[in-house]
Amino acid sequence: MQNTAMSDDLSGMLDILQALDDEVVVLDAGGQIIASNAAWENFCIDNGGDLNHCSIGSNYMAVCAQAEGPSSTAARIVPQGLQETLATGKSFRCEYPCDSPTEKRWFELSANRFEKGERRYLVVQHRNITRRHVESKAVEDAYINANAMTALVASTSDAVISYDLDGNIITWNPSAERLYGYRSEEILGKSLETLFPEDWPKRITYYRDEIIAGRLPDFEATRIAKDGAEREVWISCAPIRNPEGEVIAISNIHRDVTEVRNAERARDLIANEVIHRAKNMLSVVLAIQGQTARNAPSLEAFNRSFGQRLASLAKSTDLLVHNAWTSVSLEAVVAGHLEPFTTLEAESRVTITGPRVNLQPEAVQTIGMAIHELATNAAKYGVLSQERGQITITWQVVPEAEQLHFDWRETGMEIAAQPAKTGFGHTVLTAHASAVLEAEAAYQMGAEGILWAIQIPPAHFTLH
Repeated sequence: MQNTAMSDDLSGMLDILQALDDEVVVLDAGGQIIASNAAWENFCIDNGGDLNHCSIGSNYMAVCAQAEGPSSTAARIVPQGLQETLATGKSFRCEYPCDSPTEKRWFELSANRFEKGERRYLVVQHRNITRRHVESKAVEDAYINANAMTALVASTSDAVISYDLDGNIITWNPSAERLYGYRSEEILGKSLETLFPEDWPKRITYYRDEIIAGRLPDFEATRIAKDGAEREVWISCAPIRNPEGEVIAISNIHRDVTEVRNAERARDLIANEVIHRAKNMLSVVLAIQGQTARNAPSLEAFNRSFGQRLASLAKSTDLLVHNAWTSVSLEAVVAGHLEPFTTLEAESRVTITGPRVNLQPEAVQTIGMAIHELATNAAKYGVLSQERGQITITWQVVPEAEQLHFDWRETGMEIAAQPAKTGFGHTVLTAHASAVLEAEAAYQMGAEGILWAIQIPPAHFTLH
């Protein structure tokens, strides 16, 4: 393990080298190995090396320069670094991978010059730094992942919320603030039930237990914002565990689907209206046929009048479906939807009065649907199906309330028994009109007649 020619210069060194855990060799100025410790020789054997080429007498620099394989790039810079250390005395250090057949490993090579008289030598030391390298890489990866997750949570358009096992909110991202209106300092530490409607049937403990059990990966619910507005949200959820696998919190992602659900309900309402209108069409046509026949002096007159009224009915339907106008006068909407249902005789029993008002597109469609529903009922059961009674349609703008008040009244006719339950037509006249126009709407049927009244806010009309 020692070149005898150098024994005087290395006297006493070998015992020190043998005591080191690291793999150490001593090189002369030409790069030849003149001494090594047992750790170095064991390292060579463990890695499939040949002691004839990597121990005393071998030229270490030449072996590095000729290296092949995964570590060759790092190995080829070693001779240049060692030469510089010999020339300047400045320490040389590098890290390189050196995998065994069973594991990935990293080593640190360091070289330092020492002089004995006029001779210069290098002590080259190899240290296994696999554990340090793995731990450092794990810390780096964890740091990158944590920062990436923080950036994702901060920038996502979905509300990301987490709460502890008691239901108290512990994280609240910017999108949660935008969705619900609470700043993080206002809501952190409070129960997630702060967002629940007052009459919500399930408590936070139910959601916690179902999520932990793996039975509730997502669901939809209504939640309440700070300003009292309802939000329909799709919620995906998962338990948060500590390194020991214990559940310590619950994560939620809230996606606002309020507009989507409103659009779906509007679509369903229009679809139901089409079905409802199709079912009523034959009865309306029969009612028009009966009214026309009672007043027609001849078959030719009947055919002409009946055809005209059917054409008017088609036009009225178009008025409902094609609502792309910027605005339409209220009088035109009322007259257009009444036209198919009124004969010359019936026209004398219909009164329409009100100032010149233009309706915005949503109001055109909503009021048009309501007038058509009221006229259909009148033709089937009310004033327009009888030879008596009066329909009075009035509207006025109330300046102090900034509202358009619209009334439809049927009086003086025989009232059939009220239905046992309300149908789709009642929904059109009440719930739909109220929701679409944010208006107050009411429908009443009694012994004195029929009244439909609606109070429309200014966003949906203008004075002509």
